Amino acid sequence: MTDYDTTLFTPVDLVQIELDVYTDAYRVSGKAMTRFARVADIANQAANTHMHLEAATISEYADPSATVGAMQVLVNMDAALLVITAESEAPQRPEMRIPKRSVRAQIGLPPFRLTGMVHVPTGSRPADGVLNASDRFLTMTEATIASAKHPEIARTAVAIAFQRARAQLILVADDENPDELLADVLDAATAERWLHAAEQEPL
Repeated sequence: MTDYDTTLFTPVDLVQIELDVYTDAYRVSGKAMTRFARVADIANQAANTHMHLEAATISEYADPSATVGAMQVLVNMDAALLVITAESEAPQRPEMRIPKRSVRAQIGLPPFRLTGMVHVPTGSRPADGVLNASDRFLTMTEATIASAKHPEIARTAVAIAFQRARAQLILVADDENPDELLADVLDAATAERWLHAAEQEPL
């Protein structure tokens, strides 16, 4: 009889994690139950069409002083632009990962502008790795979040998940020539100006 690793089939316990979900109008902070540790996995594996958050706080960008508390809230994941969470206690499954490499990117996701590192399969062109990914939410690490419309939202995060289909602009840099942008989305001159624009400038 051939021995094999039975831990691949061991059920993973649910753990509670704290996370923030951003739409184009609201920030919802609360606690969710998940079997996953990586933020993109949590966002992509949300059951049904909504994510269930408990002990939630809801803030509206248009009125930052007004917040609402709720024991439970359902967040429409089609409307979710960003999901942010600290590392959870859910166990990692390294054997399930696809080898990837990091490339610098900036994402126009109104009302947000995201700058950080995205992760594409080894051997792929950066733009292809982002555009051809099968997951709805993609991971960005070393992320900076800015908003000209709502500057109070600005923050940094170790890792975030963003909804690729809602991105209006995607700029990725060739990791071998990090100062030269690929002109797959915009012409090179326009892309260069936008990528290095001052944080206060609107998209």
